[in-house]
Amino acid sequence: MRSLLPRMLECFACLLCALVFAALPVGTSSGQPSAGGAKVRGMAHEGSLLEVTLKTDRDSYKLGDEISVQVLLINMSKSPLYIYAPLDWGESASLSLWLKDVVSGKDVPQEFIADAPSSPPGSRDAFVKLLPDHVYGVVLRSKLAQLNVQKSGMYELVAEYHSPIPARMSFGLPIWSREKGAIPSNRVSITVGE
Repeated sequence: MRSLLPRMLECFACLLCALVFAALPVGTSSGQPSAGGAKVRGMAHEGSLLEVTLKTDRDSYKLGDEISVQVLLINMSKSPLYIYAPLDWGESASLSLWLKDVVSGKDVPQEFIADAPSSPPGSRDAFVKLLPDHVYGVVLRSKLAQLNVQKSGMYELVAEYHSPIPARMSFGLPIWSREKGAIPSNRVSITVGE
């Protein structure tokens, strides 16, 4: 009987957290991310509990170079958040990367769109606990040609985090779910030379 009461209290606390997180207003975006409605510190929607920061290893590259792109998720809330642990690339996964030609203002079409469909979580262990002001991230290394950068110039990169996991698969954890929408990162400019 002693062990039943703590478990019931834990379930009640998880349910209460889930209800609080579900009630918070969070903006969404679809398709190409825009900076509208986002704050510029790392780029999170107004009032968002999660911030997405994009960094590159350098500011300038040559056409044949490899680029290293780092995407960091930062818990801006006062409580722990749970993130689905696999940070894979693609619309069916967690992250997308978009490029724009700064001179023409046009998006760089992607020749190959990575899409790593996420398998449903089997347990609570599929999530990472992100404490307040803690960071969780991933690095993408790619040749510029694989990102369809075919000519020299200035390019702007932006990443987007979108959880592939619906709230109903949270195992009672306060997860960042699919229903909370996509969050664009800050925009990073790079120069590509011959």
